[in-house]
Amino acid sequence: MANQPTICEYITNAYPTKQSVKILEFNAETSSMKKQLASAGYENYLGICTQKSVTSRNPDLYYANEKTLTYKNNAEVLVINKADFLDLKNAFHSSAEVILFTPAKMIDRASFLPLWAYKLARKKKWDFRFENFTDHLGGTRTSIVFKRGHRKEKQARQYLSPELGLENFFEILNQRQLNYVILRWFDELPFLELDEDVDLLIADEHIEKVRDLLNEKVGILPFDIYSVGGLMGSNFKNIAYYPPYIGEVILDQRQLWNNKYYVPSADHHLFSLMYHAVYHKGEKSGIPAKSGGSVKQIPQDHDYPGILKRLANETGHKLDEISLEYFHQFLEEKGWAPSTDTIRKLIGVSGNWLESIIKSSEHNFEKDGELMVFVVREWADERELTDKMIDWFERNGLCLIRAIPLNEEQKRNATQNLRGGNWGQGPWPVSGGKPSTLLVMYDYHPKPLPAKMKKKYPHVSNQHYLLKEQLRSEINFALVNEQRANPLHSADDEIEALDYITAVAPDLLSEVKDIVMAWDKAYRTEEKVIADVSEKKRRAKVEIIEYQGRKAVKKTYKAGKERFLEREKFVYGELSKECEFIPKLISSGENYIIVPYLKTNPLTESWHIKKQILKRKHKQEIFRINEFFYNKGYALIDFHPGNILLTSEGLRLIDFEFLYQYEQLPPSVNDSFDLNGFPEDFAEDRPYGIFPKQRRNMWRKILY
Repeated sequence: MANQPTICEYITNAYPTKQSVKILEFNAETSSMKKQLASAGYENYLGICTQKSVTSRNPDLYYANEKTLTYKNNAEVLVINKADFLDLKNAFHSSAEVILFTPAKMIDRASFLPLWAYKLARKKKWDFRFENFTDHLGGTRTSIVFKRGHRKEKQARQYLSPELGLENFFEILNQRQLNYVILRWFDELPFLELDEDVDLLIADEHIEKVRDLLNEKVGILPFDIYSVGGLMGSNFKNIAYYPPYIGEVILDQRQLWNNKYYVPSADHHLFSLMYHAVYHKGEKSGIPAKSGGSVKQIPQDHDYPGILKRLANETGHKLDEISLEYFHQFLEEKGWAPSTDTIRKLIGVSGNWLESIIKSSEHNFEKDGELMVFVVREWADERELTDKMIDWFERNGLCLIRAIPLNEEQKRNATQNLRGGNWGQGPWPVSGGKPSTLLVMYDYHPKPLPAKMKKKYPHVSNQHYLLKEQLRSEINFALVNEQRANPLHSADDEIEALDYITAVAPDLLSEVKDIVMAWDKAYRTEEKVIADVSEKKRRAKVEIIEYQGRKAVKKTYKAGKERFLEREKFVYGELSKECEFIPKLISSGENYIIVPYLKTNPLTESWHIKKQILKRKHKQEIFRINEFFYNKGYALIDFHPGNILLTSEGLRLIDFEFLYQYEQLPPSVNDSFDLNGFPEDFAEDRPYGIFPKQRRNMWRKILY
């Protein structure tokens, strides 16, 4: 049998060019591993001894009883001696690349524990195998070696080496002039318990320098590091820890405490701790949601109500009551409350009580539809995609009120106030960049979100907001995975939409209100409505009304869709005089037409049945219609059986929104666009989701 390596030899062979690799040994009994590694030049080692009673302490080891240390560390190589299943389970949550696991008992090695280890490793995406190692006494020990098979994302939680220590760490930060503050409990440092973490707020430009310093040595003292802008790996639940404008103010006015650490000013200490208690801790803070309400959970670590009262007294601020709702109002008055979209992201953390503080904006007003806001990001603007996005939304039924290109100040306000301050790349390979253009849009016909989708989108009020996901896919479809980005963001409902406008362009609020109210007034139907027979309502609504004692059909167009209306007025009003298949116009206005109500047999409206009837009985009429429009110099771009009615008086045509006047007439009627489909490069209005071949193939099956 070949000589078996020691664990130290295994590690040095695995990292031949990286002597700085961080190694932690859990349940270390001697310092032999440290000495063997050091002799090979691998000195970034920490041994944890968990023995509760020892006659004399080994200065080369760190003594601690916490079993959670198998995952609360920053080691790249984790050696776990005499361990049980819980130790291993915890270790899979660590940042380690390699875990060398030796079960506590011989029976475990041959029975259920390796099986459990195998199942857990597969679930957590770790590769594993059994290895025999020579121990420090010359004997053989069987271990299971796990290698990470997945990438570990950056996280806010980091660990400091106990060898470096808190005092030295902060002395280095100060010497290097890094912009940070310890947010709270700085007067209690150093903490006696390893469960207590140090929370740092750090300027964006210095966050990686602090992370690198924490990661130089293998560490177990927990730190949470938060960047002002909520950068990836230094945020809270994918948003900035505080709204970025607040984070900047905290750092701008920081103070040196006891000549040791930088901390928030006295006022900011109160406000930031209250923010933490209200929005991060919430019902777990020991503070009732409402005045006089019950406390759901009393924290074991800190007395938030008592500490906040003390800080308020010390800074001269009067607290009229102790409740989460009151503290929210207090922070709102100080300009420290987060925006609605941020509050919603924090409901899962703070508790459902946050729902009660979300209220409609003072700028809201009664309307028949819904105000919507989409945010085009820099990535899309730089690629000149904004106009394409507007056109895409309008083709899907939304109407643009204003497109607001953002100046630098507006970009800054949007970045800091919207989306929790988080404008990083998120799960996308490329960052979409900062907000660049605000699209204020109106939906005449909002569509409630289906119940089955509410779980995924709990705050989205209108199904049409999900159009952005289709648009994202369409924009990214032609790109390779490595080039894809999130080109736009949106509000979730009107409350957020008004928040967005208020944050970026408050002067426009009055204008937006006037426009929407005028649009609503023009769109309302004054006549008695018998039935709404609209389909997609992308450009207009279609209603059966009572008109002059008889049924008629009224088609009312949305704002900005006048060109479609004018085409219909022309066909119903003028061309109907020369073509028996076109109903005659009864009446029209600035945004509507009224045409005769044509009764049909419901059976013949079946798509399949109608195609068969047209094929057997009406081919010649279809050719005549085609020839009529060709001779007039026009094409029906949206010509299909759905726009042909089979009435008792014969075949009738409806829906002429996509009438097209040829710039150059095709050589013959057989080449017309009606039956052959429009050219691939057709740049004029075309029906949404329709391709030339579809229409050409459909008519060939019916007519030939």
